[in-house]
Amino acid sequence: MLELKERSHKKVFALIRAQGQISGAMLAKQTEMQPSSLVYILRHLKEKSLICVSGYGNSTEKGGKRPVLWQVNPDYGNILGLEIMRNSIRAVMVNLAGDILMKVEKEFTAGRTEKTISRILTTISEIITETSGLPGKLLYISLAVSGVVDPVTHRIIYSFGLKLEDFDLKSYVTDRFNIPAGIINDANAGALGEQWFNRGENFIKNILYIMYNPLAGGMGLGVVLNQKLYTGSNGIAGEIFSRVPSLKQIIEEKMHETDSNDILLPVNRAIDEIQISDLYNYSRRGCKLSRSVLAGLSKQVAKEISKITGLFDPERITLGGDLSICENLCCDEIMIVLKDLLEKYYPFRIRIPRVDYAKTKIFSAATGATALYLSDELTF
Repeated sequence: MLELKERSHKKVFALIRAQGQISGAMLAKQTEMQPSSLVYILRHLKEKSLICVSGYGNSTEKGGKRPVLWQVNPDYGNILGLEIMRNSIRAVMVNLAGDILMKVEKEFTAGRTEKTISRILTTISEIITETSGLPGKLLYISLAVSGVVDPVTHRIIYSFGLKLEDFDLKSYVTDRFNIPAGIINDANAGALGEQWFNRGENFIKNILYIMYNPLAGGMGLGVVLNQKLYTGSNGIAGEIFSRVPSLKQIIEEKMHETDSNDILLPVNRAIDEIQISDLYNYSRRGCKLSRSVLAGLSKQVAKEISKITGLFDPERITLGGDLSICENLCCDEIMIVLKDLLEKYYPFRIRIPRVDYAKTKIFSAATGATALYLSDELTF
């Protein structure tokens, strides 16, 4: 653990990490700390090997000594984040500085509790072995799962996809690998990732992160308000969406509306095996069915976004998980439908929230899961 107890130390460390590299003068300006206090904090963080000198900035117009630039020590340690889904596990290894060192997707099938846990632990063990040559020790293992997770104990209250109820997966991981671990809802993980992996002057204060489950048709919402993840009193904040059609249902519906000559998608195989990535790739090749399915899915997502717009009035909404595969294709479709819906619901001029996709795309929940460690350690 980082063992940063002082609020001021946490704040300085978080600012350095968020900006990649920064001078002491800029830190003093942003924190409004006295130079002597800031020098003491920087020295303390360096002695703990949490930060190091990355180089030197440019001199001012008047000349003079070039300022020292500080960065988080990338070799201090790493964090492993995993998104556990019904049919696969996506994993990301990041260092403390926020650099992604490894991304991998492995096959996985949820079954009975004992087999599910065994497969999860085996996958973690494989990844640890595969990344053993990376610099730095493994600091933390974080798992993102669909369903409701207690935000304090990290106990899984209920996960339909993994068939787990009132289950302490965290203890299994910690006991097996003797490394601190945490469990978080997948949409909440995505929201945290958008906050902690945003490189800029300041953290994004308010974030809405949406993901879609192609198999079940469920949607998840992660909410960060005023730089803090909001989970509610029971961990169910964000569970506000109506049940939307699964990808299979949308495909079957659109097949009846599309001429067979316009179908390039291999629908002769099991339809429930078709992924959003398949639809995106075939739509780029001119498949009208694929384009129609994505448009139908975007319409459903836009309807749900219109509901939360009235609740949160956000400036930006991030699409994560498989939705992010389509990048601007889905975003553009959603914006068209959303604009029409909001103009219909609100007979006055309102600002339409910007809809964007997660920069780490399908690995956004796994990447965000690693931010659980930072969120727990650096809350100030």
